[in-house]
Amino acid sequence: MSSMNLDQTPKIWIKHPMIQSTLASRGKTGLISENPMGFLFQAFCPQEDRKVRLYGLYDLQPKDISSERRLAILLHGWEGSSSSAYVLRLGRELYGKGWDVLRMNLRDHGPTHHLNEGLFNGSLIHEVYDSICQAVDFWQNEFASREPARTIVAGFSMGGNFAIRIAGSHSIAKKKISGLAHIYAISPAVDPEKTTRLLDSHPVLSHYFLRKWFESLKIKEKHFPDTYNFGKLSDAVDVMTLTDRVARIYSHYRDASHYFQSYTIQPEHARKINVPLTILSAQDDPIIAPEEVQRLEINPNINLIMTRHGGHNGFFLNGLKRPAYLDLVEA
Repeated sequence: MSSMNLDQTPKIWIKHPMIQSTLASRGKTGLISENPMGFLFQAFCPQEDRKVRLYGLYDLQPKDISSERRLAILLHGWEGSSSSAYVLRLGRELYGKGWDVLRMNLRDHGPTHHLNEGLFNGSLIHEVYDSICQAVDFWQNEFASREPARTIVAGFSMGGNFAIRIAGSHSIAKKKISGLAHIYAISPAVDPEKTTRLLDSHPVLSHYFLRKWFESLKIKEKHFPDTYNFGKLSDAVDVMTLTDRVARIYSHYRDASHYFQSYTIQPEHARKINVPLTILSAQDDPIIAPEEVQRLEINPNINLIMTRHGGHNGFFLNGLKRPAYLDLVEA
């Protein structure tokens, strides 16, 4: 466990885990840098046996910066984007400390529904890992003057699930992420089936994500009307029901459980990780069971920090200005 004292008790009026979780997605929007540079990455998707495109935004330090260049790659959660409040919050913090920042959009997140015919699903680690390798190599060649430049990856919620699997991929793949020094997973959804069941047990959360996901599916249908017809799924009463129907109709998965198994992180996966990985999770997270995260702490390369409070992606433990992860990532 970390020696950092992150386990503080929030003020009573923001202590409730649902308030913490809501605050995570609220806050200042807008730019991190004056001229973020959009970039399309072309990667191979083995699940679909074809090339796909992912979109990211680089926030680059001024050209005349004299210090060594460093790159932080940030991954949003499910139905979030490169412009999610928690991504911008961490991005601004790191940019202010001299880091270049790359905010990746997972498939069908942000303004990317038109880029690929296939639907997003949580198993698509290969295209994300491939794109990150490309992103670092491009940045290294174009903007970083010294070898090897330092790189980190930080992901939130489902992006935290991807971050842990990126650590696993980097540990076993021939192609490495250049200069990778540390990976951070914040409120990672390591068991997505349990997370979905917990999410559906909270009516407000269930309704919110069901609405957001269905809106996303309708955007996808608009771009690919010959492939998708989601209107007949509009009577789904919760996220689990909609997941099951989409999996059965539009994927090779038998049902929702079969789909969720494709990106559940098991202890045997964690054992293979050989890059420093820090996991931050809260015991009161309304959709992540603590024991699911705790069972991954079986490897000296994994540093698990469990706080008593913080909700999901929140961690506003000392007021509204600085969530604890700002002091954790590259502290």
